[in-house]
Amino acid sequence: MIASKYVASSVFRCRNACRRLYCRRFSTNATTPQSETFEPVDHKELILWQLKLSSYIAGAAVSIYGAYVVVSSGFQLERSRRKFSLHWNKLFYGDELPRKVQALLNSRFNACLSQESLSYLSAYFIKFDNVKENGVRRRDITLFLESVGVPTDNPFVERFIQDGAGESKEHRLVSGCSLQEFTDLLEALVLHDRLQGNSKLEERIVDKLKEFVRSEVCFNVVFNIAQENDLWLRSTTFRLSNPFVSGAAKSLSSELSKYIKQDIDAAKLQDLQEDLERNYRLRDKLKQLSRSRRLSEAETRRLNNINSEIEMLEEEVGKQKHTSNLLWFM
Repeated sequence: MIASKYVASSVFRCRNACRRLYCRRFSTNATTPQSETFEPVDHKELILWQLKLSSYIAGAAVSIYGAYVVVSSGFQLERSRRKFSLHWNKLFYGDELPRKVQALLNSRFNACLSQESLSYLSAYFIKFDNVKENGVRRRDITLFLESVGVPTDNPFVERFIQDGAGESKEHRLVSGCSLQEFTDLLEALVLHDRLQGNSKLEERIVDKLKEFVRSEVCFNVVFNIAQENDLWLRSTTFRLSNPFVSGAAKSLSSELSKYIKQDIDAAKLQDLQEDLERNYRLRDKLKQLSRSRRLSEAETRRLNNINSEIEMLEEEVGKQKHTSNLLWFM
């Protein structure tokens, strides 16, 4: 009996102790120790610190980008300015040329050869392509070059054969060839000959072409057409797209840059700018008139149309300038 009373009193005391511990632990009136208190954060100072850090990072990024553009442009101010403008306009217009401009570039027949060479070369290729059932092959080009003293083991000729379709050299030799590929190969050979102080190779090529096509009736027709288009050929500028002359072209870059600059000067969009100036003058007149009296309904409608046209023309001018910059860096 005494033992049972002792056990009951022990259980009662244990329950009371647990109840007091639980209430003390989860009481809302319990005060936190001084070491666990947190000081309030000044949000203004935090925001200012974040703004300063962001400005420092942005300034460093802009400085690095500007230095990169200037150094990559060879410390040329005009080239750096165009590159800055090109990168900015890429955000709005992309880095692709308009289809009309791309089609014009793809249709150009350009080479740093004489006008006589281009005329006879075109006639030779067209006649050869019409006569042969399978068209002009790379083997035909190598045979022609051997006849003018250019061996097949020439590095430019080997590169030309390697660009053909097929797994082996024999298969590549019987693959087709375009007029521009033939012209690029001759251009590379002639430029290499010129850099060595010679000019006989182009003369031998022209003589061989004349020998093949001079007495043909079809050549007379083609040659007359080429002579009629001589003005168009002279007006087109040369751009360096020949993969054979990537090394030798550095010696002629100063000469070719003249044609690039002429192409840029010709792309200033005089018609669009004249339309812009005309609309600017009309807008100024209507605004000046609105200061003296209230514009009529027709005049207000005309002013709105002028503003819309100015916005459209300015956007078109921006696109064309971006296109000019893309062409300038090609």
